[in-house]
Amino acid sequence: MTAALSILPVIALVALGHLARRGGLIPAASWPGIEQLGYRVLFPAILLTSIYRSELSIGRLGPYLGALALAFALTGGLALVWALSRAEQGPRASSLFQGALRFNSLLILAVAAQAFGARALGDLAVAFAFLIPAFNIAAIIALTLLSDGPRPAGALRRIGAEVSRNPMVLSCLAGLALNLSGIVLPGWVMAPLDWLGQGALAVGLLAVGAGIEIRHLWQRDLSLWLGVGLRLAICPVIFLGAALVLGLPGGQLASGLLATAAPGAPVGYILARQMGGDADFYAAIFTWQTVLAALSLPLWLVAAGFFPA
Repeated sequence: MTAALSILPVIALVALGHLARRGGLIPAASWPGIEQLGYRVLFPAILLTSIYRSELSIGRLGPYLGALALAFALTGGLALVWALSRAEQGPRASSLFQGALRFNSLLILAVAAQAFGARALGDLAVAFAFLIPAFNIAAIIALTLLSDGPRPAGALRRIGAEVSRNPMVLSCLAGLALNLSGIVLPGWVMAPLDWLGQGALAVGLLAVGAGIEIRHLWQRDLSLWLGVGLRLAICPVIFLGAALVLGLPGGQLASGLLATAAPGAPVGYILARQMGGDADFYAAIFTWQTVLAALSLPLWLVAAGFFPA
């Protein structure tokens, strides 16, 4: 229950971000810059420091990473099977795939920091070091192959370029390299990185709230509701089953449920808009996921408390 209540400050910041934009406290034109600050500077800082401080043990983290990878792979696969069986247009299919697969990393880290402590935060950061590059590669491939018209030339180069300059991917790799190298960073280096990381949580959640579009809530699209259900219900169910079979400890089970039940990320909208996906369809999925997660995430965190540590 304590973990479930920890989401209340998160909801409050998301609501504040929404009101700040809709009420004109921060002009709409300023929010893209705020999002870029979080995406390119603040969020990479918290990923780098969390991975740098993590205990990288295949024996301890291997089953955890395997359960997460299985849950997300099956969820993304189900989205593609549904889209192909209904003969959805390519751009809609790629946006449904993104909506089922992506999660909001900042929201997850904010709740984990409030509810679970440094060890869970480190486990999640290490998981992100593998999942975020994989998700971005999968999304870019789907958008490239499912775009309207002829396949763009140099698709492999485009995929490689997008991944190689992604700040989240680069920060995860830097954190892994520092951790494995044994280099001890001095306090004057870690302190500003920690300050940036602390700012990432608040700025990211405010940006999530600012991105909610009420007009996207009025939908009767069955594929949209499938995208919402896959992200908020099916993915955590798959993870829970895998976690119980593998005997994951209670802390990893709880943080894994948080990751698999979190709503999508706004970066999927940006990628869809830039690479020929159905950006409005993704925005509708993302908006409903974010709104309904305020109800579903506390329930999953309460459920996590019923399983032994």
